[in-house]
Amino acid sequence: MTTSTIPTTDETVVKTAGRTRSVMPVAAGLALVAGPLLWSAGMFTSPPTEVFTDANYIASLAKDSTLTQVSALCLHYGNLLIALGILAAPGLVRGARGLKMVIAGSLATALGFANVSGMILSDWWNYSTGTQLNSEQAVEIFRTVKESSMLWMWDGTEPFALVGPLLVFAGLARAGVLRWWTMALFVGGFVGLMALGSAAPLLAAVAVLVGFGPFAMVGLRLIQRSRIAS
Repeated sequence: MTTSTIPTTDETVVKTAGRTRSVMPVAAGLALVAGPLLWSAGMFTSPPTEVFTDANYIASLAKDSTLTQVSALCLHYGNLLIALGILAAPGLVRGARGLKMVIAGSLATALGFANVSGMILSDWWNYSTGTQLNSEQAVEIFRTVKESSMLWMWDGTEPFALVGPLLVFAGLARAGVLRWWTMALFVGGFVGLMALGSAAPLLAAVAVLVGFGPFAMVGLRLIQRSRIAS
């Protein structure tokens, strides 16, 4: 006599459902790993501006339209992938410790980075005005856009891109998922990016890899957790 080892229909359904549920965390994890890499590539290919003025900024974008578009695409998708991937971060918390911070931080991070991704479209407008109009006209259009009365409802969420990740990393540290030093890593990289972003693209790209490294750590944790669960 032999014993059948063919799984029952219920067992097959459970295994299939488990594999299906693991797809989204893995996708989110990959997004959080790819996001910082694209951000870094976007900064590396960003046209340098030694003295930052409105006129110099527009002129730098118009100097090499292909490079400007490559940079803009990398930054757009880098921001978008981080915004989408971070929404899976609360799934790493087991228990209540740090969970509220991670949820609040994930939502703020998603809003901040998603809004920044949309604002990258201005690179196309700015290099176009820089090539089609004289400097004074291009600057006038640039300033008119910046002074729009309702623009703050869009770019006013940029601070969420700083505060949100800090909440996420602090909450994950409280939950034992990450180390506390990831917050210092993020702040240090963010400060370096702000200081070097327009004048030294290579150093700015390195600052992004350092500061946004914790996003990749969260992504790797998501992938690891999903593989264990499946």
